[in-house]
Amino acid sequence: MLDRWRNERQGLTLGTMLLLVAGMVTACDYNDVDHLYISTGIGIDKVTDGIRVSVDIINPEASQSAQSDVGGSENQGPDRVVSAEGQTFEMAFSRIQSQLAHSLYLPHTAVVVFSKGAIASDLNNLVDALERNRQLRRSQLWVITPGNAEDILTTRRTVHQPTALVIRDLVDEASRRYTCLASDELHVVKRMLSPSSAASIAEVNRDREGNPTLSGMVLITSQGDMRRVSQAQILDASWMLGRTFDVRELVRLPSGASQSPATVTVHWLRTSTRFKLIRATPTPVIQVIWRGTGEIERWTVPTTITSQEFDLLEQAIQRDVEQRLLRAWKISTTSDIDAYGVQTLIDGVASHDIQNHRNSTDAWKRTTWVFDIRPQILHTELVSQTPLGSNSNHS
Repeated sequence: MLDRWRNERQGLTLGTMLLLVAGMVTACDYNDVDHLYISTGIGIDKVTDGIRVSVDIINPEASQSAQSDVGGSENQGPDRVVSAEGQTFEMAFSRIQSQLAHSLYLPHTAVVVFSKGAIASDLNNLVDALERNRQLRRSQLWVITPGNAEDILTTRRTVHQPTALVIRDLVDEASRRYTCLASDELHVVKRMLSPSSAASIAEVNRDREGNPTLSGMVLITSQGDMRRVSQAQILDASWMLGRTFDVRELVRLPSGASQSPATVTVHWLRTSTRFKLIRATPTPVIQVIWRGTGEIERWTVPTTITSQEFDLLEQAIQRDVEQRLLRAWKISTTSDIDAYGVQTLIDGVASHDIQNHRNSTDAWKRTTWVFDIRPQILHTELVSQTPLGSNSNHS
């Protein structure tokens, strides 16, 4: 009986010690939110001796002052930017951490801003460093700026929100219309690792007031080659790259449609584009299948649409869409960037003959396109001149 009681007591003592050790380990691994600096964005710039990394962190002092009755000082912004230079991404990050009293917390990073200089000089190593970082998730947006990434992140505004989150909201809003602007890390890296080795990334800049704004799109290869797509060209490239929603297009009708040349504003509710490989050798032949559902918003001629005019409108839309797709293809070929995944499409149905044909690295540039464009126009009965139209004729 005594031996049994002694064994049970030893077991209880051992269990208590294990619980104490587990509690100590858990406490050592736990950091209160007040003892962390939460990153919302990272900027990467090229400097002479390496790179400059900037981290946009939430200002905990601003959060505390906002919760108190006492007004904060002028320096209590929603965020602050800490920067450091290093020969590698890891060295620069280590120097940033040495400037901070608490640990950096990276899982909430929403945006990574690259300067064009950083991408052109060392893209592969930068991507490798970001992919290896265990704290960073793969859902943060990657954007490019023509200036310095640090300058974009240090922009000060009247809104009470970190700059990195403002940039993320700008790109998210634009990507709802142009799907190709949704340049999150996972999909960008996946496209750069494809046989075409190219991806599209949103471009941000500063407006006249110094605030971040979406300024265009950049086609980029895994080797760091780039081609900028301006705001005026985004619709062309977006229709070649995939889906769009809630976009508008101005279509011009020939003079035969009415008394004088007319312009029609078409509101495309949704469009989709997909490629179908018809032939891979000796030169690729690809069919572009474009479908769009839209409605007419404005018709500049004071008349309702007749069946003849409606046919001419459909023909004008088909011609305009085809021209836009061809302009988008020219952007790709003149910059030598397979932005639309032609080589990836060919490799997806690769055969022995195709693999032999790939000895020519620019075979994708000789692709012949066949267009299948079918617009669907809704609510045409709503298109008529209003009584306020300057050209309306009333008896």
